[in-house]
Amino acid sequence: MIKVCFFMRFIIDMANSTYLSPSVRELLLSVSSVTNYKENDQDQLSIDKIRQCLSVGEMGIDYLESVRRLDMKILPQIEYMFNQMTIEQFKSYYDNDYYCRWLKNRKDLFRIFNFFKTNEIHLATLLLTCFTERNLGNLLLLQINIVPNLLRQIVESSSLCTILGSDLTLLLQLLIGSPKSINLRNVYWHGFVQYNEVSPKFTYFLLYLILQIEPILNGKVIPERQFISFDRFINHNFLPTDICCPNADTAINLIQNSHLIDNGYKPLLISSIDYFFHRNEYGLSMILLLPVFEHLLRKLFVNANNCPERLLTAEATTLYTTLDEILTCCLPDGSPNRLCDKLGQGYMSLLGDLITFPDGVCLRSKLSHGETDYECLPRSISDAQLGLLFILLYRYDKNKLDKYGQSLLDYINNYKVYYHPIAIARNQICQCVIEFKQMPERSTLTEEVEIETTDFPIQLTNFWLLFISPDKLFLFNNISLQTIDILLNEDNINLINRYCTCKLTTTGYNEQSLIIIIRQICTHMHQIFVNIDIFIKTRGQAYHSKQLRSNQRSNFERFTNIYNNVRQTILFICHLNASIIFSLDNIRCIDLKYSSLLMKLLRIWLTFVENTVTLSHITRNRWDEIAALYSTSIEKSTKVILKL
Repeated sequence: MIKVCFFMRFIIDMANSTYLSPSVRELLLSVSSVTNYKENDQDQLSIDKIRQCLSVGEMGIDYLESVRRLDMKILPQIEYMFNQMTIEQFKSYYDNDYYCRWLKNRKDLFRIFNFFKTNEIHLATLLLTCFTERNLGNLLLLQINIVPNLLRQIVESSSLCTILGSDLTLLLQLLIGSPKSINLRNVYWHGFVQYNEVSPKFTYFLLYLILQIEPILNGKVIPERQFISFDRFINHNFLPTDICCPNADTAINLIQNSHLIDNGYKPLLISSIDYFFHRNEYGLSMILLLPVFEHLLRKLFVNANNCPERLLTAEATTLYTTLDEILTCCLPDGSPNRLCDKLGQGYMSLLGDLITFPDGVCLRSKLSHGETDYECLPRSISDAQLGLLFILLYRYDKNKLDKYGQSLLDYINNYKVYYHPIAIARNQICQCVIEFKQMPERSTLTEEVEIETTDFPIQLTNFWLLFISPDKLFLFNNISLQTIDILLNEDNINLINRYCTCKLTTTGYNEQSLIIIIRQICTHMHQIFVNIDIFIKTRGQAYHSKQLRSNQRSNFERFTNIYNNVRQTILFICHLNASIIFSLDNIRCIDLKYSSLLMKLLRIWLTFVENTVTLSHITRNRWDEIAALYSTSIEKSTKVILKL
């Protein structure tokens, strides 16, 4: 109870305060909050004239002095110019190739301006920064092949300076460059800025600069990168329908009554709920929600680890406390991150699937860096992200648990990770087992008397004896569908933060390499199943009805001769893969030579399945070569095992 009271006092103390550190706050709030520009003061704007306002010395840009100079006339003039325009006037003036030819998602530019007109400055800024990052990244493809991962790296690139010239590049660096700069993208996207806390002048200024780029490009054709699609997640319901937030009223009530959420963030979340429930704009809803969600996790992080100084935006010499660090298993000093335990394995699992796992949704990364079309975000993903937010409010605000809250807590507490590399490998093996069961018996393919199958010639009994407990050893010695099923369904390893840098060994053992090869093998085995199925369907019936030519008949008989060996091999590989995944914690702790042995075995059978995919294709049907490949793989595996 004492801990809860302390936490609530901590939250209340932070309420209604700023999360901008002193120097960042001074820079962002150094511009006048009122428009002091008069129409009769109007001068012709130009990049050259704006550049003259910058204070640049041997140490680079003096950001504070530059902002003060710009705010004397340039920033108010740009703000006044856009404020005087209606949406129709803005579109009529700028919706043409002279200004917008280089922009690949032009419609978003006009949507951003519309947000200005509806006083949604926060949303306009968030969308404009990722819009800018996407399009500036495309520009770099004129000179380089790989676009940097971060907006800061893009605007500091020498290639961009070559393309746009030093004047415009310097102005972009002032707005969206290093942590010493205005750093508009990071302070908004990392959740440090509250509703209406920062003047819109900076966002207007960035909009103006974007509109000055096409005349500089002089008609150059800009390469375009394809958006990353969310299509593969469309049929994956991260939360069952009955666990999702039922309506806007429930969501708004939770937000308005929350002590965890500062008053300055509540309008942003309420707007997010409006876009979600009333406009079905799930992408815009998440763009508003994710920075606030990161901010809330940061508050919980600093409380759990007793480091309140990490709550503010960083100074130039300090890194931001960003989502990546908030969710890692250990702090920079090596001590454990207590927030992970407090959130629980189920919560961290769903968070990983949605935010952090490379094979997962990576929702925040894809939206904030402009890598995806936000209009195509599936509702199922947004429902799950809302669920993660509301769990925090139920847990830490001590809200009275209603039926929705209790069912949400119960479900997420027991959530099983899906997109961790090990979970994906496990699911792939399960799919291979399903496809294996669908393979017909050899007796259905030939009129010959079935010969009793012998055990698979590769046995790893002596290997597993080294580190598997006697009561589990039968699972490793008995290659069968039943043992594979048991091995895959044991929930015996913790996947959360498994690959944190502080957990990596210095012995040379690389678990991730094992998992990568297992996944590659499973992918190839799926294609083998497909090839065999096609061959049986196109040749089997014709064989039995004696419609095949002599060489085709001989080829089908070669297939039936090798068929049981192929089935046995697939079963062995599935069992080997399942055994490795089951015993990953054991393998991590043993001598490196044993994990190296497993790696060699996996590579032998990876080569086998890769070549079998090619040789079993309907255009090849080289079953005699597969038989030879089978014998070679057995021989190589035996030599590796004998080295134990």
